[in-house]
Amino acid sequence: MEHWHKRWLNNQTGWHKSTFNELLVNHWPAIDVPPNCNVMVPMCGKSLDMIWLAQQGHSVTGFEMVKKAVTQFFSENQLDYEIEDKNGCSMHVSEPFAIHHGDFFQLKPEHIQADAWYDRAAIIAIEPSMRQAYVKQIRNQTRPGAIGLLITFAYPQEQMQGPPFSLHDEDVMELFSNGFEVKCLEHVQLDDEKERGLTYLTSSVFKITRNED
Repeated sequence: MEHWHKRWLNNQTGWHKSTFNELLVNHWPAIDVPPNCNVMVPMCGKSLDMIWLAQQGHSVTGFEMVKKAVTQFFSENQLDYEIEDKNGCSMHVSEPFAIHHGDFFQLKPEHIQADAWYDRAAIIAIEPSMRQAYVKQIRNQTRPGAIGLLITFAYPQEQMQGPPFSLHDEDVMELFSNGFEVKCLEHVQLDDEKERGLTYLTSSVFKITRNED
């Protein structure tokens, strides 16, 4: 994860958007997330999507390993916060937000029990070898029946060095094949990204539901 610390230190955060993610706005209302529930956002950075989720009435629990990202989220959105300790994590709280500064992969089972979760750029930011551990943590930190919205990118991995790492639809189906129901909601061709030298770049949106225990 040293790569991401260096990117934040050098203000190389081109993935951060100044608007809400269009795919989130389009699909979240239709995936039947319980109203006013707690939504987990792994590796959240300072994403404005958390603001949008709060505007829908949800409480938001983020996880971020880079402290600069956590503090910038609150300062840039003019939010005062308090710092609390929870199971060894430094938790920055300003209702309805609680952002944990720490390693998502080191969380103890049931550190939180979220009703829903959202991932725009987390699973594609980590090494592919860590994906199974990521899925395990999603299960450990959510309630039975929890609903997730996952947004991915896919491209010929040999044509660009990640991160972000390519994640194809069939890989999502395989990763979440045990203990989840997976439904692809949309598949988008991103032609405007071909200046990167890629022969193709696509984005897919998935509704992922944790099965009842």
